[in-house]
Amino acid sequence: MKISQSDKDRQIYTMNELGLSPEVVAVAFAKTSRSPDSFKDIAKDLTDEKSAQFHEKWVVGYGHASVAEHAVLNIAIENVSILASKVIEDNRLASYTEKSTRYQIFDKGRYYKPGNVLHSEHGKLYVETMDYLFETYEMLIHKLIDFVKRRDPKPADQKERYYDAACMAKACDIARYLLPTATYTNLGMTLNARGLEYAIVKFLSHPLQEIQQIGQEIKAAGLKATPTLIKFANENAYMQHVQNEMQQTSNDLFKTEAPEQSRSAVELVWHDELGVEKYVAALLYKGAQHSYYQIWQKVLAMSLREKEDIIAKSFENRGEFDQAPRECEVVNYVHDILMDYGAFRDVQRHRMATQVNQDVTVVHGFEMPTEIGDANLDAEFVEAMNRCEQAYHVLVKDFPKDAQYVVPLAFRKRTLFSWNLRELHHFVPLRSTPKGHPSYRRIAQHVHNTVNKVHPLLAKYIRVNKSGEYLSTVGTSQQFERNLKD
Repeated sequence: MKISQSDKDRQIYTMNELGLSPEVVAVAFAKTSRSPDSFKDIAKDLTDEKSAQFHEKWVVGYGHASVAEHAVLNIAIENVSILASKVIEDNRLASYTEKSTRYQIFDKGRYYKPGNVLHSEHGKLYVETMDYLFETYEMLIHKLIDFVKRRDPKPADQKERYYDAACMAKACDIARYLLPTATYTNLGMTLNARGLEYAIVKFLSHPLQEIQQIGQEIKAAGLKATPTLIKFANENAYMQHVQNEMQQTSNDLFKTEAPEQSRSAVELVWHDELGVEKYVAALLYKGAQHSYYQIWQKVLAMSLREKEDIIAKSFENRGEFDQAPRECEVVNYVHDILMDYGAFRDVQRHRMATQVNQDVTVVHGFEMPTEIGDANLDAEFVEAMNRCEQAYHVLVKDFPKDAQYVVPLAFRKRTLFSWNLRELHHFVPLRSTPKGHPSYRRIAQHVHNTVNKVHPLLAKYIRVNKSGEYLSTVGTSQQFERNLKD
């Protein structure tokens, strides 16, 4: 390789090594559009005060919000409900890591207690229901650890401590269905100031008091690092208006109509009829100099075999960790997915999809891991679900939003996912792996099946693992009661 003077001129470094605050970094990057100096030289002349003045003028005053994208914050959020964590993580342009329900035992009493419920006539019911759930969870954890050890004896070459840890993780994985959405969790969030400002607006405009308070506290913490970039993040009247109007309109339209029993856990409700042709046209467009119209006419005239050959070429020599071609993003699908809340916690992490969430409820019944029945713990499990279901129906009359807190992760909820073919190339392989939880493995396998029915030429290249297909037991609490009586 021949090195030129141009190669020697190049400089690449991180701004972290300069020890600058997020606001100063944002200004240093912003000023390069008007300054010939290097970033290091620009930063030498900056102070937090000068940076604040710059942001006041250009970001706040003139609306150059993209500057705020260079101010990155790492925010620790502790002791918030699982329900709140999913609202926080609904912000697409951020990164999150959350306390796992699969590898840790959650302690009794560590759950959110909404003040308006606690100080009402339902306060006692709420606390008693939560405490009962955690007592049942704790009892089942220990019994499930014994069950797992009986089912899966320790390999001779495995150390005792690693075996014990693995058995505990398996037991937690099963027992997590009992945890209510009120359970305390911790999460770390990394995002830029522009994304943070919008997130805070959403939190402050949310109907749940816990989310509003989280928004206030995140704003206070963020102002310490970026005193100007997020200071005008406040509740949004328009956002609240839309939420309230659509909630009332839905209630009026369906007040005499009960939710129907789902025909399938995963329903493909819309897809590109010409998805194959759109993908082929996008592939050809990149290498041509012709208009899309010319290319589209050529693709429409192609035989099925010709289109199949072009698609095959686009996936030739693809390695294990290679991403699907970006052209996959022109093909779109919409799925209505009914899943237990535990599975939703993982599926929701695919934030490149557009997600429309319904509230947490008990009306769709719950899921019970097959291991609960194998360990002869189904009676205790069903009793816990019934207790929570009864409490929910009492609370929802006076507190329609706060009633969500008493719902265990076993209960199912609906989410509408709009995603493109490239996102499915990421979602399906990751969530169908045998190492994944059965509940979301089943979702990923179903999603692949629905795409395969309408676009087999495209679905054949999505890497899906079908081993142990549709592992979990599904049904409503009433169905489980009948099963137990039988």
